[in-house]
Amino acid sequence: MMELTAQAFGELRGLIQRLCGVALSADKEYLVRHRLEPVARAAGCTGFEELLRKLRGPEAQAISEAVVEAITTSETSFFRDGQPFEAVRRLMLPDLGERLLARKSRLPLLAGPTVRLWSAATATGQEAYSLAILVHDYVEANRSRGLMERDFSILATDVSASVLARARSAAYRERELARGLTPGQVARYLQRSGDHWLVREPVRRLVDFARANLIEPPFGLGPFDVIFCRNVLIYFDESTRQRICLRLHELLKAGGWLVLGAAESLYGLTDRFDTQPWEGALLYRKPPTKQ
Repeated sequence: MMELTAQAFGELRGLIQRLCGVALSADKEYLVRHRLEPVARAAGCTGFEELLRKLRGPEAQAISEAVVEAITTSETSFFRDGQPFEAVRRLMLPDLGERLLARKSRLPLLAGPTVRLWSAATATGQEAYSLAILVHDYVEANRSRGLMERDFSILATDVSASVLARARSAAYRERELARGLTPGQVARYLQRSGDHWLVREPVRRLVDFARANLIEPPFGLGPFDVIFCRNVLIYFDESTRQRICLRLHELLKAGGWLVLGAAESLYGLTDRFDTQPWEGALLYRKPPTKQ
């Protein structure tokens, strides 16, 4: 096991926060050692001090990406903490669908995805595909009224290239399906392929994936009608949380919804959103534009 000195630990904590915003407390020395020792060895380093030297040299970009991959977590599941998804199904999609149908009646040639959802920090993609299942079901139920899949799009992003690759593959093991999906949903939305299950195409094609770092300016993103940014802000410090919440507010359309994790809040930006309790979930809505 490589020795991790207090000085090297402090430098690595600062580097990690600059790279991906994750603020590690002083008691996370074991986590840093456990996750970054394989990175150091893969880079040909005999210790963390040498790893830090390489992170300041010409190899910095590639090793920095490996550090981010090692540190960021990817815990997720289908329909995790179910109430926010029920809010999408029973509150958000009906509201957005009615507004979309009203626009279509005024502009019959309206084309392209006009309702946009964002799964930020999507990890291996289960959250994005859960949203896609809800959208697919909503379109199926309202197709006769003129709604189509092309009226909706879902963007799923993450800072980690490796978890995004898994998400794009749309392939999951049976134990991953058991966390959140009923047998009926598995039969309807997935198909077996060897020892994996693949998300079926009608749901899969609703989702686009892109790499994005929440602490960097969101070039090319937005605006969105719904943003899911759950269970990620807890890893940042207070000022970073506030900056991210402000950016999420900017990326929401007027009247759009922000969904955070159960242990997260707006971190002081309560004047920017209307807080809306909904059957055990807490939703945040950007105030609609006044007519």
